[in-house]
Amino acid sequence: MLLGEKLEILIGRKNMSKTEFAESVGITYRGLANYLNGSRKPKKEVLEKICAELHVTPEFITDDTKSLILDSKERFVFNSKSDSASIREAADYLEKGKLIFESESISPEDKQALFSCLTELYFSSAQSRS
Repeated sequence: MLLGEKLEILIGRKNMSKTEFAESVGITYRGLANYLNGSRKPKKEVLEKICAELHVTPEFITDDTKSLILDSKERFVFNSKSDSASIREAADYLEKGKLIFESESISPEDKQALFSCLTELYFSSAQSRS
């Protein structure tokens, strides 16, 4: 897993925007974007600040043979074959769904009914595409 890919995921886990993250480590958004897209690598001092903020070692984040363990949402977003706007929208729905399923104001029976509806929608749409 490349440096930019690790940064993208770890920044997402902090629930920070890329602009907020760049500011927190004292770099510009453009500088961070260069690290994310692989066109530049951070200097040692910047790398140390980034790693301190993300709670990882410089050795881990710069070693392309080492990968993060991804949760199901991260695997979906990271490995997706669809266009990025659709994936962002789907990821937003996943986040909203997580909040719904974690909510204590919705009964377990209603959560199960919601899950059943979503499953039915998926299979119905899959059949209509075939």
